[in-house]
Order: sequence, then C-alpha cells, then structure tokens
Amino acid sequence: MTDQKNQLATLFAACWKDDALKARFMADPTSVLAKFDMPVPDGVNVKVVDNCVHITLPANPNESKDLLSDSELQNVAGGAVTCVGCARTRDVGGETNCV
Repeated sequence: MTDQKNQLATLFAACWKDDALKARFMADPTSVLAKFDMPVPDGVNVKVVDNCVHITLPANPNESKDLLSDSELQNVAGGAVTCVGCARTRDVGGETNCV
C-alpha cells in the first residue's frame, strides 16, 4: 500500500470514530487533508461524499457525430508516427522510422 493510501486509510478510520472530523472533512476536505499531511495542489477541487458510487454511462456510439474514424483512432492511439526533422532514422521493413 502506498504512503498516500495509508494516510487516507488513517483519515477514514479517524472519520469513522469522530463525527465532527467527518463533518469537517466533508465540508472542507482541502484543510483536513492538509492536516493529515496530504496537501491538495492549487487548482485541484476535492469533493467528499459519503458512501456513494458513481457509474458513468458512455454516449451511445451510434448517436455520436463526433466519433473518430478507425484511421483517426489508430493515429491517436499511436498507430502511426510522423517525424519532422529527426536526426536519426532507420529502415525497418521498407519504412523509415525514428530511432
């Protein structure tokens, strides 16, 4: 278990024992996390909810007009590499690739 997970486990256990701490944690998680040596970086929004599960239903691919084509998806996933100004290249199977 990482240090951060250990720290969170300690905080959760403390909240289970102390309703006032739990209320403070839910109302102002950033300050409570800081007191437990887990400072929150600027610009990061933390929200604490009690006993909640979130499930995200993705958009129906048959209804979305903004989907990438198979070739666009392959390029985004790293299926194609375009090199500009590479100093080192090598020939692999008839293709020039960056090294």
